[in-house]
Amino acid sequence: MSTTYTSKEATKPIVDIGTGSRCGGPVEHEPCTKSDFLSRDVCYVDGDKLLDGDGDAVMMEWERPLMRAHASVIMGGSGTSATGKVSVMNVGFGMGIIDSILQEEQFSPALHVIVEAHPGVYAQMIKDGWDKKPNVRIVYGKWQDEVPKLIEEGIKFDGVFFDTYGEHFTDLEDFQNLLVDLLKKPAGVYSFFNGLAPDNIFFHGVACQCVKLQLSGIGFNVEFATCDIDVSDEAW
Repeated sequence: MSTTYTSKEATKPIVDIGTGSRCGGPVEHEPCTKSDFLSRDVCYVDGDKLLDGDGDAVMMEWERPLMRAHASVIMGGSGTSATGKVSVMNVGFGMGIIDSILQEEQFSPALHVIVEAHPGVYAQMIKDGWDKKPNVRIVYGKWQDEVPKLIEEGIKFDGVFFDTYGEHFTDLEDFQNLLVDLLKKPAGVYSFFNGLAPDNIFFHGVACQCVKLQLSGIGFNVEFATCDIDVSDEAW
């Protein structure tokens, strides 16, 4: 299996809105960072941020260039040549930034699966008409429950993106163990929001190496790439 994985990290310490992991201690001793996230309300503010029940950022508009880079990666960087032919899956809708980008004409996948577990985010998706888009399939529920069902259906993807909130590094590992059954071989591409140990560059490096070891161990070619982010200190 020769599958490419690429993570994107900002030049500033990345906000912990991806896996939500803090790698300061043994992961088996650390709980989910937001275990009650799905049972609490979220709030869309001014069209440029999504906040959880504690007022913490789930997603913010400054991430758009980062999400565009992820979209290019999981579409194989092929642009218009892939239009109408590629199948992709995004786990974690949030503000729908990457999903909106994937719907642009230069990408426009044949099948666009979105897995979302939060009832408030799902309601916003329906309000915004995502369930009416002809190439979009919304899967409402926790990925831990729903992704195995997609595997049972035999669906394979050219590209997969993972960006959940309030979960732990071990959840990321569990998801990545499913990739061998989700991605087309040999050219399927996987990327994820790299919010691993965002407050400490040393532990961030350690966490990235843990990811690399896991994915390499199941047959992936692994690459890390940087993505410059221009954001004001106030927004940050």
